[in-house]
Amino acid sequence: MVKNLAIFDIDGTLTQTTHVDDTCFVQSFIDELGIHDLDTDWSRYPTVCDSGITQHIFRTHFDRMPSATERVRLQHRFVSLLEQAYEREPHLFVEVPGAGAAIHELRQHPDWAVAIATGGWQASALFKLGKARIAVEGIPAAFADHGVTREVIVAAALVMARHTYQQHQFARIVCIGDGVWDVRTARQLNLEFIGVASGERETVLRAEGARAIIRDFSDFDQFRHMLEELDYGKSVVCSSAK
Repeated sequence: MVKNLAIFDIDGTLTQTTHVDDTCFVQSFIDELGIHDLDTDWSRYPTVCDSGITQHIFRTHFDRMPSATERVRLQHRFVSLLEQAYEREPHLFVEVPGAGAAIHELRQHPDWAVAIATGGWQASALFKLGKARIAVEGIPAAFADHGVTREVIVAAALVMARHTYQQHQFARIVCIGDGVWDVRTARQLNLEFIGVASGERETVLRAEGARAIIRDFSDFDQFRHMLEELDYGKSVVCSSAK
């Protein structure tokens, strides 16, 4: 039977870790490279993922690409800072309400398969998911380690999902994310999109073209209804052709 596929982002979508992630990411550049005053409006970067942002910072400050050793140093420092932050303030590493249960319920559904595609490094992403108690073992997942653009990362997750679920194609593919870059990625790949946002962030996503938006996953039936019942061709701009 041909399944549908839901591809989830992590920070701000499954976990409420956007702020601590940004803080530790920036601090890793201060600690390892002495680079201060980074612009943390990631939407202004050419590509919005840890690998792409790192490359842009190196080109801007050093007029070159980072070496493999430098990437490893930054990643190790980043994870170390996240570990320290968790020891001090574990409440910063919690799930978006209902996220873990939503993943579990969707994995049990006969019509749906689940994948993860995030702009974060694998080590930091898995650390945050673990501390938020979101079970992802066995779920195909792509990270910033797999590419320097969101499009490449989502495409990698899709390839993994086809292999994992033994599907040549999926009947419907829906990206779930919280950032404007998630909306843009879905549009570029001609995939459907559901936003996870409220307040000002919801306004920003709608301005970018998102039409289907939930506050969180606490009402799983509402989320499932959006996945299965909405006419995406009419209600979500991101489902239009490139």
